[in-house]
Amino acid sequence: MYGIDPTVTVVSKILIVGFVLLCGFMATESSALFQQLSDTVLNNFKWFYLLLVSAVLGLLLYLMFSRYGHIRLGKDDELPEFRYRSWLAMLFSGGMGIGLIFWSVAEPMWHYAGNPFSETGLSAQAAETAMRLTFFHWGLHPWAIFILVALVMAYFSYRKGLPLTMRSALYPLIGNRIYGPIGHTVDILTVVITAFGISTSLGLGVAQMNTGLNKVFGLSISAENQILMISVISTLAIISVISGVGRGIRILSEWNMKLSILLAVVDDLGAFRWHLHRTHFAG
Repeated sequence: MYGIDPTVTVVSKILIVGFVLLCGFMATESSALFQQLSDTVLNNFKWFYLLLVSAVLGLLLYLMFSRYGHIRLGKDDELPEFRYRSWLAMLFSGGMGIGLIFWSVAEPMWHYAGNPFSETGLSAQAAETAMRLTFFHWGLHPWAIFILVALVMAYFSYRKGLPLTMRSALYPLIGNRIYGPIGHTVDILTVVITAFGISTSLGLGVAQMNTGLNKVFGLSISAENQILMISVISTLAIISVISGVGRGIRILSEWNMKLSILLAVVDDLGAFRWHLHRTHFAG
């Protein structure tokens, strides 16, 4: 049983808090720098991103259909801990969640208006490219990234008995030195990058929620309301994590799946009624 590593915890917190404070006190300069870095990566390295993610997907497909696909991620005599329905709900909620519900519709419209791969927006070329980008972002490729990380961590932890952290992936290369500075560095980078990724998703999700509540209930769109939402969501997430995967995370994921299905059904019924209404008046 492995507990919290004090070195990884303290250094990660210092880096995250320091970064947030730096960006807060130098908001204009930070925004300009990040925009410049984003433009540089988009204009010069999009080929590398596409190639890398496609290579990861190809590797996973090879592992799936090769003899390695028969290796159990746990011990040979272990059975699955969760039902298939619960496992699928946790995958959906942890992997996509609010992003899929909103951006699966908004993203193709956004790219149709303009994208780096089309010369002109609102054109047939832009529409075709918009759908390609959407399938790339929400199809097999993002799941390939998730699966690669999960596969590595699950194999070395549940089958080899190593810590459930990214440092364990280096064990075949450096052995027990994963418990030293190299392993600490890998885990610190993992924590910091994960925190920034979650903060981005949480920030965008809260902005969407605030806009939806404003449209439906007239709740004002303000930083105060969004901070309150972040606090509530973060508190629920902490309680869920503390209670364990088998209780909090599983229960929240299952309810999230049920609400998502209900939302999809209501949306389809609304679209169907609108279609009937339009057909009636057109006739």
